[in-house]
Amino acid sequence: MKVLITESTQVNHGDDRGAVHVDAGEVVDMNKENARIITTIGRGLYVAKADDPNKDGRLTASPEILKAAKDLAAAKAAEADKKG
Repeated sequence: MKVLITESTQVNHGDDRGAVHVDAGEVVDMNKENARIITTIGRGLYVAKADDPNKDGRLTASPEILKAAKDLAAAKAAEADKKG
């Protein structure tokens, strides 16, 4: 399931890499248990409401937040191209 990271954190994907640093604004695909932990501690939001165990969607990113994250990613990519 996909989670939008709202605060920079370490995400353990359960492989030989161990925990990997993820910046705020990135969307990460992770397993259900890690997604629950990241969202519960306030470091991420579910991308899809269907993944949120709370039926009211309180831990789901709004369309506006997802758009802002996409815009941020585009701005970072443009900045990286300038430095290129």
